[in-house]
Amino acid sequence: MQTRRAAIIMLSGEKKKISDEAEEERVAHQKREQEYIQRIAKLEKFAAEKVAENKASEVLVEEVTADCKWLLVRAVPLISERIAGSEELAKYMYELGESAYAHGRKEGYAEGRSAAEAKEALKSFDLYRTDCAACYAEKRKEFESLEFAIVKATGKLSRKPHGIALLKKALGDDYREAGGAGTSRQE
Repeated sequence: MQTRRAAIIMLSGEKKKISDEAEEERVAHQKREQEYIQRIAKLEKFAAEKVAENKASEVLVEEVTADCKWLLVRAVPLISERIAGSEELAKYMYELGESAYAHGRKEGYAEGRSAAEAKEALKSFDLYRTDCAACYAEKRKEFESLEFAIVKATGKLSRKPHGIALLKKALGDDYREAGGAGTSRQE
């Protein structure tokens, strides 16, 4: 009977040992499962953040696309209209025309005077006191570096945070049917 009792005690000890090992394994498994759950939660949170960033990027791309369309469809024609109607261009064209006219008149006078037998010296004419060819050349050169206020303003506005919206406002663009090239940001 003692051997049975010893066997029972031994089996009971083994059972406890196996039970303890099973419990340790169960606790370790639960710990790993919690770690996995935390990792999954972190990954899901990260994925949700990236999805939100992606949506924000898509909205930004749509805005930039609309702004680019507006620049091509409306801004270039509006700026061209402003340049064509600008005081700078009008003044330049007037001065260029005056210089060309004076240069042509001077050449005409020279030819007419050389053909005529006049006793008056060429130096008595106003056009001969002015170097018309140099004045004309100067106006031609001036045109190469002619600056328009609208182009300067456009350059300044383009560097501002909401430059396209400000440019639209500055150009007074009320045109909204440019194939999706209307205002991208409502301010």
